[in-house]
Amino acid sequence: MTNQILQQQIAYYRARANEYDQWFYRLGRYDRGEQLNQRWFKEVDIVKQGLQQIVQAEEILELACGTGI
Repeated sequence: MTNQILQQQIAYYRARANEYDQWFYRLGRYDRGEQLNQRWFKEVDIVKQGLQQIVQAEEILELACGTGI
């Protein structure tokens, strides 16, 4: 991977960071209503609980994860 490609990827994700937060937290145009939003956050909790059970979960690297939430 060249430095130019890496810099392009960084710029792309910085430009979209706010949109990723809105999507994750179901804000604005990403709000799907109370029932679907609750379902989303319950699923997020299931994933978080699963990650907590992995040894050294704090050392997991997710590439292209938006803002890193």
